[in-house]
Amino acid sequence: MRQLPHMNELAAKPGLHVVGLYSQVHTLEQIERVIEKNKITYPITTDSDIFVGAGYTAASLPKVWIIGVEGKVIFIGDRDYDELLEKELAKVKYPGLGRADFHKDLEPAAKAFGEGKYAEAYKLAEAIYDDTEDEKAEEDADYIMERIDDRLGTLVVRAETAEVVKDYQLAINCWKQIDTHYAGLDDAEEAPERLKKLADSDDVKKDIGARRDLLKLMLSLDVAFQTVDQEDAAAVQEFRKKCLAEYREFHAKNKGNSAGDKAENLIEIFENLLPAEDKPVEEKPAEEKPGEK
Repeated sequence: MRQLPHMNELAAKPGLHVVGLYSQVHTLEQIERVIEKNKITYPITTDSDIFVGAGYTAASLPKVWIIGVEGKVIFIGDRDYDELLEKELAKVKYPGLGRADFHKDLEPAAKAFGEGKYAEAYKLAEAIYDDTEDEKAEEDADYIMERIDDRLGTLVVRAETAEVVKDYQLAINCWKQIDTHYAGLDDAEEAPERLKKLADSDDVKKDIGARRDLLKLMLSLDVAFQTVDQEDAAAVQEFRKKCLAEYREFHAKNKGNSAGDKAENLIEIFENLLPAEDKPVEEKPAEEKPGEK
């Protein structure tokens, strides 16, 4: 907890990406209160199992991992990392560009890129590309423009794909990035309209709300599991039956939305954990007989 405000400060540094891994057991409401109290601005994942599986384990909290510019873990610990972090950040002159040296005429474009002003960077690079007779300047301008095109193209594809799979919050976040950092470029023109369409859609609002409700349910079951004697096989089985019943009920209320689809996956997991004779009977609506309404 004591490091949360400091993480906000670090997250504001150009070239540094901060991600919080939540690895305790609390309800969603408790987690949200901590986020609001500390005004956390960086992303936090509650799905810490993915990171634990990748080797990011902590015997005590807090725990900090720093991944350097070469993609390797250069620090694991809980304190005394600021100096190392500053040295590593010093290696990144223009965050995201992948290079530190550019023709002097392209330095303003590179600087704008490093500040996240991608539309401005593109226009500065394009102006040099169109007017210069210097081959190196032309190559560097082309490099910057291609880098921006690639980033923007990736964001657009991610946003469109997220809409297709009904991950609407991700889609909204992507379109917001496009509208904020790339406004003025051709491929960013539709971002405001796409954002408005998502914001005005009742189906999207319901889907996002259902995803939150599912996360709330999952975390509440995690909390409840702490009271189960994990050495008692029968008690564990009873709890699994409870989880299966809860997820079936949630799925029945959310068929057709993305949260319902996720609940269906959880149902399958818990069905596989229970022997057939222990599975709660799933209630099905009575079939209508011919002529009945």
